Amino acid sequence: MADARGGLIQAAMDVLVLGARGGLGRLICGELAARGHRTRTVTRGEARDAAALARAAAGAGAIVNCAGASVALGLGHGWRGYRAVDTPIGLAAAEAARRAGARLVYVGVAHAPALARTPYVDAHERVAAAMRDQDGVVVRATGFFSAYAALLPLARRGILPDIGDGRARTNPIDERDLAAIVAESIAGDGPRELAAGGPEILTRGGIFEQVAARAGRRVRIVRLPAWLAAASGAALSLVHPRMGQFTRFAAGLARHDVIAPSLGTRTLAGYLDELAAAGTSTGAAAAAAAAAPAESPATGAGVGTGAGDAADASSGSRERRASSSSAR
Repeated sequence: MADARGGLIQAAMDVLVLGARGGLGRLICGELAARGHRTRTVTRGEARDAAALARAAAGAGAIVNCAGASVALGLGHGWRGYRAVDTPIGLAAAEAARRAGARLVYVGVAHAPALARTPYVDAHERVAAAMRDQDGVVVRATGFFSAYAALLPLARRGILPDIGDGRARTNPIDERDLAAIVAESIAGDGPRELAAGGPEILTRGGIFEQVAARAGRRVRIVRLPAWLAAASGAALSLVHPRMGQFTRFAAGLARHDVIAPSLGTRTLAGYLDELAAAGTSTGAAAAAAAAAPAESPATGAGVGTGAGDAADASSGSRERRASSSSAR
């Protein structure tokens, strides 16, 4: 039997969520609670320990892993590369799901084949490969709307830097739509892969123009050649692996289309209009995340597939807490 979105109607279950304090993670917890599920989280140290995760998942029907290193390009968000953060958490979650007999849903990255060897994508694909023969779903998402919303403060200062010529295409997705897709994916059985994007295919230039149009002033879009961004990312990786690796990924996005099936329904224009009306750069998704049952602390994409600082990807608290949320 299907629900209103065409997904399976699910029996209530306990779900261990890694990354529950990130923007996407909080939305996922809210979607799970709305379906009558109960959520659990773990401490930071447990996130990389398969045995600890298996104990935390004992009796749970599913594990959701949306934990990962921050994609914010700036100091203070952690420096370790994505293979050093996302991959160990993902491999531990895969092993824990096997031991606990739980279904695993992992939020990965939609990407063009040419980007598969970039450290950012490779860190996620190593996890996907480890899940190949187990009961679970790899949800590969395109960029989150919030990644572009984060550009609004720059645009309001009158300048907006971009990489490449602006012609590469993608269909970014609203985190609220992705959270619903993830929550629906805990039902079912057997291995599965699912790519998820939004309803509109846009050029990067068109996306940046949409952001600029809502800045409330004239905005100059400054373009950095993709080759120069890639070279800068490689050099930066030597001193700050995370920033360098994501810069290289961003340079790749500027050169290659990344288009996934249109599973989301909300538009970027509508999302940005919400931000403009609220006078903020966080938007309705962030507001919804703040209002969602947070359960216990944990952090979590998106090219966007992004979510929180990976070192905190599982939790800021020192003790695991299992908390229940009733359906709304």
